[in-house]
Amino acid sequence: MLNCDSVGNSRATIAVPVRSKNGMLRSDPVHPIAADGQLAEALVTAVIEAPILPTVYPTEVETLCRYADVLHDEGYPALEILARPLDQALTVMREIARRPQRNKIRWGIGTMRTAADASAALELQPDFLVSPAFSRRVLQVTAQSGMPYIPAVHTFQDVQNVLDAFDELGLTVRLLKLCPVFGLTRQYVTSLCGCFPGIVFCPTGEVELDNYLHWKKIPGIVAPMGSGFVPRLWLENGDWPAVRARLRQIRSLAETAALSLASQ
Repeated sequence: MLNCDSVGNSRATIAVPVRSKNGMLRSDPVHPIAADGQLAEALVTAVIEAPILPTVYPTEVETLCRYADVLHDEGYPALEILARPLDQALTVMREIARRPQRNKIRWGIGTMRTAADASAALELQPDFLVSPAFSRRVLQVTAQSGMPYIPAVHTFQDVQNVLDAFDELGLTVRLLKLCPVFGLTRQYVTSLCGCFPGIVFCPTGEVELDNYLHWKKIPGIVAPMGSGFVPRLWLENGDWPAVRARLRQIRSLAETAALSLASQ
């Protein structure tokens, strides 16, 4: 194992002010903004405290709104809509923006691969954008608007490249997506987290119930991401009791992981 420093304080301030199109800082209840106008730290804190950051493919708007209601009731703060395909994700997000569920949780749009993707998504003012790999062009678009951006990394060099690119723009990296964790060892991920204190990682590709604790007990690993935690069929069939039961099961696992970390 690499002999790196342990993970440091994961709640340091992040310098990413988020502004609406008219240039005013947003201050609605679902987006608690610090006195210095920073919004991204609230997102980071929410993700750190969440058992998972669920993702979902574009589907019926009513289904997604009902899912948002259940997530809110069960204390899950965010949902990422995968842009697969992009046009469907944008259509769904445009309609969600008119619903009360827009303000119940934080909504992100994922699979941002190009500057054009990011620009189109930003028109709908989501709460964050996610990409399957780091893109300087997506970063440029999000940095200009102040939108929180969560790129994916896989290697030590990936993380360093993101750090350098953010630093060139005067931004601080606080949260990254670790993808895919398939094929990585627990020893490797522990070393990665230890070498980059102050950054937390959301693993995905693929974290499931069976290996949730394997990854979540690593210091520096926070809310795993993925669509498999809550089966798509449950959502489309409206089996909300099953969805609630699964979310509560995941929360129980998260509490077990937290107790394990506290004893280390």
